[in-house]
Amino acid sequence: MKTGVRALPRLFDLVDGAEMTPDMVTRLAALAIMQAHIVADELHEIVIPLLPPARRTHAASIARRIERGEFLEEDVLSDVQTFNANLAQQIALGTHVYWQGDDNHVRGGYEAVYREPEACELAEVAGELALLADMILATLSAARAVRETATLIDG
Repeated sequence: MKTGVRALPRLFDLVDGAEMTPDMVTRLAALAIMQAHIVADELHEIVIPLLPPARRTHAASIARRIERGEFLEEDVLSDVQTFNANLAQQIALGTHVYWQGDDNHVRGGYEAVYREPEACELAEVAGELALLADMILATLSAARAVRETATLIDG
C-alpha cells in the first residue's frame, strides 16, 4: 500500500500547449495505459478489500476491463466517473468534522477534520481514478479531434 500524499495533475495540465497529432494521441494513450495499471492495482489492493461485499462488483468490473485492455472507451469513462462519485460518498462517511478547543485561539478553538484511515486510503485512490478519467477523456478527445479534422480537411 502507498503512503504519502501527492498532487495529481488535472486534464488541463496534461494537454496544456499540446498539438493534437496522431503522435500526441499515442502519447496520451500511453499515459492512460500506465495510469490504468496503477488504478487496477489500487482497486485490487485497497478499494475492493475496504468496501462491503455488496459494493465490490463495480470496482472489480473496472479492474477487469483495465486488465483486458478495454478501457479507452466512452462507457468505461462513464463507469470510472460514476464509481469515483460513489467512492466519494464512502470517503465522506469516514470523514468527521469536529470542534477543537484551543485557549490560545482567537475564537477559543477551530474546526478540524478527522479522516479515518480507510477513508484516507480511499481518498488517495479517488485521486488516481480522477486522473485516469481525465486521461481517458484526453485520449478519446484527441483521437476524435484528429479523426474529425482529417475528415473536414479531406471533405
